[in-house]
Amino acid sequence: MATIIEGEEEISVRDRSVIKGQKGQNIQNSIRIAVCSELRRRIIIALREGKRALSELRDSLGVSSTTAIHALRELEKENIIFQDESRRYGLTRIGYVIGLKLSDFIDAVEVLKKHEDFWLTHDLSGIPPHLLEKIGWLSNSNVVKIDALDIIKTHTTYIRTLKTAKWIKGVSPIFSPDYPRIFEDLITKHTFTQLVLTESVLKKVIDTVGLENLKYQVSKGYLEIFVIEEEVKVAFTVTNFFLSIGLFKPDGVYDTTLDLINTEERAVRWGIELFEYYQKKAKENDISNFCNG
Repeated sequence: MATIIEGEEEISVRDRSVIKGQKGQNIQNSIRIAVCSELRRRIIIALREGKRALSELRDSLGVSSTTAIHALRELEKENIIFQDESRRYGLTRIGYVIGLKLSDFIDAVEVLKKHEDFWLTHDLSGIPPHLLEKIGWLSNSNVVKIDALDIIKTHTTYIRTLKTAKWIKGVSPIFSPDYPRIFEDLITKHTFTQLVLTESVLKKVIDTVGLENLKYQVSKGYLEIFVIEEEVKVAFTVTNFFLSIGLFKPDGVYDTTLDLINTEERAVRWGIELFEYYQKKAKENDISNFCNG
């Protein structure tokens, strides 16, 4: 029988297969214990906030002591939780990591199911994989539907919101006639603004405000414009206090009627990461170098 030498021990291929199978069963069992019971999930999430006594868990979860103890014992058996000398329950190091991933998964499901139509009916290719993995950071978002009759009112509210920001970062593959006026107002208020624009959008901006005027605005130090050559399938704005995302439809047309809005700190960080992703892909030159090219 074939053997594999590990140190001084000989493990047969058959025995190694058995060990591998046992490990697989252990993994499956841990997943079942942590995920397949709402009560056990809630216990793990609750213990992320710190150690709890049985009575605290029982009362906060709204279950009997017997029910709670049964779930706690299963989690303890899998080394997900432990009980200290004062009989308070807490997460093990493994349990802490499981709790983090479990919370992230729950947040992801929440944002995807809450706005299911939004995600199913739009092109998500503009969001890179590493940020799709963090989609849970957008939990507690709201999708704003813009009625054609109220589009001016909605746009005015959006501009007013921008004017209260301390800084702005944005990526846009679409042009709005309001861009030049918005830029000028923001620069006047000394709001530092960074934009990643496609070449076609930048050319429209130049055609609207004039090359020299735009270069003058950039020279004041409050506006940076970067040019991206590739096709961009997302339009978004992130400020110090909110994130607004617009997506394209599967047919390639930008959807002007729906925006995903979030004002939480995690969503702002997500938006900053998305901006940095496109900024790295854009030309490093600012608008002056682009215009001189």
